[in-house]
This record gives sequence, structure tokens and C-alpha cells, in this order.
Amino acid sequence: MKVLSLAIMIAFIMSGCEEKYNYNGCHKTKVISYKQLRTDYPKVKAGQEIGKAAKIYNYKNGDILLINESNKGIHVVDNRIKHKVTKGDYFIEIPGNVDMAVKNDYLYVDSFTDLIVLDIRDISDIKVVSRKEAIFPEDFYQAVRDDMRKNRCPEDSDGFVIGYE
Repeated sequence: MKVLSLAIMIAFIMSGCEEKYNYNGCHKTKVISYKQLRTDYPKVKAGQEIGKAAKIYNYKNGDILLINESNKGIHVVDNRIKHKVTKGDYFIEIPGNVDMAVKNDYLYVDSFTDLIVLDIRDISDIKVVSRKEAIFPEDFYQAVRDDMRKNRCPEDSDGFVIGYE
């Protein structure tokens, strides 16, 4: 009788689980491998809606705004065009990006553990100049909330966690 009660209780509890957890009760994660991070990014895309803006850099005497969205990338806004800034003109997708600096028309950004240098002299033709790998301390879970880290899955260790499904 105890075994049957226990089995029913476990079945009841398991039926209430949300899809965001796998069979071990940990969060299903989206992981980007080291190789994918370093070969596929940064990507320059069409402008996107600005979600949660973090750092803002005033470039070319305010003509260009560089707006960081933590762990996602940088929105490039042509400030010479007078419009409400809700969407950038370009988006530089850089997973794990939280900081940026500009010197002599070069944009220096982080991507998890790497330092990337971008040539931004022509804002409509941004180019990668160099990438220094593994120079910053590793934090595989920097792109996710602290409460999600507690229930991470063991398979997360083969890259950087960029979110949850």
C-alpha cells in the first residue's frame, strides 16, 4: 500500500512539472559552444528593438550611439536621423557581451571570455579586426539569472549558457 501511495504521489508531482525542466528537474538550457561562439559571432544584422539597454556610448560627437544590451550585443543608432530611439539602425549580435569601449574608431567588446576588436570607421560596414581568446575569467552562466544557475543541467559544461528554453 505504501509503495502504491508513493507511486501515485510521484506521478502526481511529475504531471505538474513544466516543460522548461528536463527529467532531472533542471532547466533545459540553450548552450553555445566555444567553436560556434568564435566562428559565427559577432554578426551585424538589421536594427532590432532595444530591449533592456545597459551601457550607452556617444560616438562621433553624438552622431552615433552605441547601446549595449547585456549578453546580447550592441545596438547602433544613427543619431543624425531624428527619430524616437526604440530600434537601432544596426545590431551587432555578440553573445556574452557586457562591456564596450571605443578608441581611434575601433570598438572593443567582450564576448564571455574573449576580447573582440571591431573597425567602426564606416558604421554601415563594421568589420572584425581581431579576437583574443580566453583572456577574461570564465563565467559559463553570466547570461542567465542567478536563480537559474541553481538548477542548471550537468550537460551545460560544453559551452556557454545563453538562455533557457
